[in-house]
Amino acid sequence: MKTSRSISAVLLALGFVAAIPSIPAPLSAQLGDAVSSGAREVVVVVEGLRNDRGLVVAGLYGRRATWLGENQAEEDCHAQIHDGRARCVFHRAATSAVAFAALHDEDGDGQLDRDLIGLPTEGYAFSNDVREPFGPPSFEAASFSPTRTTPFVVHVRYGI
Repeated sequence: MKTSRSISAVLLALGFVAAIPSIPAPLSAQLGDAVSSGAREVVVVVEGLRNDRGLVVAGLYGRRATWLGENQAEEDCHAQIHDGRARCVFHRAATSAVAFAALHDEDGDGQLDRDLIGLPTEGYAFSNDVREPFGPPSFEAASFSPTRTTPFVVHVRYGI
């Protein structure tokens, strides 16, 4: 089941509004410290989660044309959090560059919570730890090679 709609809706233009279906974590969402074993696997470790509540909901995108688009992620991940870390293992990276986007649904309510002025109170992250002041980063800024053999680490950001 694709959930990239929730990721893209949350991250596009930093509107931070989304519904995240509450579904069980698929096989692609795994915790642990093992390095990826297959040449086509992409392992992303999300660090800096302020608590272990909820899930990290993430997507791996393979093209600029589909970056953060509704139902356009190459593969999705719903990862459990342990000791402020979550791990996503993606199995279908077939392109020369990929980009990762994630959000932390702390309370499991299917929404990225916001404060009174609309700023996010739950976390989000992009590959390369890209930070843009007025919207999500470009695919090019967030992209990396999926042939990497070590886990790719990203750090969650809370607020703007």
